[in-house]
Amino acid sequence: MKLFFGTTNPGKLRELRRLVAGLDVAVVSPADLGRPLPEVPEDGATFAENAEHKAATYARLTGMFALADDSGLCVDALGGAPGVLSARWSDVEPASSPASPVCDLAEGAAAELGEEAGRAARDERNNDRLLAELAGLPPARRGAEYRAVLSLARPDGTLAGSVEGACRGRIGSERRGTGGFGYDPLFEPEADWPERGGRGRTMAELGPEEKDALSHRGAAFRALRPLLARCLLDVRASNG
Repeated sequence: MKLFFGTTNPGKLRELRRLVAGLDVAVVSPADLGRPLPEVPEDGATFAENAEHKAATYARLTGMFALADDSGLCVDALGGAPGVLSARWSDVEPASSPASPVCDLAEGAAAELGEEAGRAARDERNNDRLLAELAGLPPARRGAEYRAVLSLARPDGTLAGSVEGACRGRIGSERRGTGGFGYDPLFEPEADWPERGGRGRTMAELGPEEKDALSHRGAAFRALRPLLARCLLDVRASNG
């Protein structure tokens, strides 16, 4: 079964390909199509609204089963922000503090190297803003949760189902690690803390398999596998 995943984020694509291993599913990315697709706006009020709208739209555009996700970071001290604005938080309202040297370097790379470097630059701006918003708060007040919704649509655009995943943790006071993407260099998953008050690794310090085991998207992908398996059975039955 061909499964179109409506994302240009290479980190998300790598995670999905790892997590569907063993299923008779070929993951198709936008780059694999050989033609441009219109951008689907993420203008819903919830992660689920955005994921379901994107999945249905991409299914109709490609004629394949289509998977879409919406995910983000919800910080307790910020009333759940940035939430659905996580990816573009710094663009909606830039941080009041100056950009870090890391952010300046990423901006230069974006001008030279294009979309992926541009995404990295935006990640750095978002992380700058998060550090500024939480400056001075002790670890006990830096609680946060990563959340993800994955929606699967049939080729005709009807929704096959949606699943959710979450990962509880807290926001560190500095970037650590070189893996992952987004807020991963600041997010310390609770499940990795050596003890209740101890310092844990950030998502960006975990290996790929460790991250899959703990992350919100890993949890959502595991919940998705039974849904994909049912769709595979339907495809085989319709093919005789």
